Amino acid sequence: MTTGRDHAAASESRSRPVRGTALVPHARLPGAHHDRHVLTSTVDVFGTAHWLLAERAPERGGELPPFDALVVSVHPGGAVERTELSGLRARWPHLDRLPDGGFVVAASRARRYEDGDQVQVFDALGRETRSFSVGDATGTVWAGHFDENPEPDGSWTVMP
Repeated sequence: MTTGRDHAAASESRSRPVRGTALVPHARLPGAHHDRHVLTSTVDVFGTAHWLLAERAPERGGELPPFDALVVSVHPGGAVERTELSGLRARWPHLDRLPDGGFVVAASRARRYEDGDQVQVFDALGRETRSFSVGDATGTVWAGHFDENPEPDGSWTVMP
């Protein structure tokens, strides 16, 4: 059984302001790139911030021809790296850095009238090295299996 005192305490706890934690930016996009549209951004496991930039925002609907984009990376020490990606096809992309310095870009939606390969892998120089499909309505770029290494020498290979 609850008492009036319990209700008063519950009411008081609901009316108190919630104290927030101020978020501090991890890194800032260098000012030289503020004239471009940010398609997406991420921070990799090494603490490097990456922004995928385009000349303009993608338009809704209609055909989207392949376009060039720029990845601006700001390393924890402040060093800035630029990687130009050629022939990007993702309208609303997800981005992540690969261990070899390349990037993977994935479109969250697969369109029936497009080629269906909504994931593109780029090398460290920004050239597309492969593409493949993972199905429609993706939200996370990475998928994998647990800690077993299929190679007996302990190395990993990228499958074509």
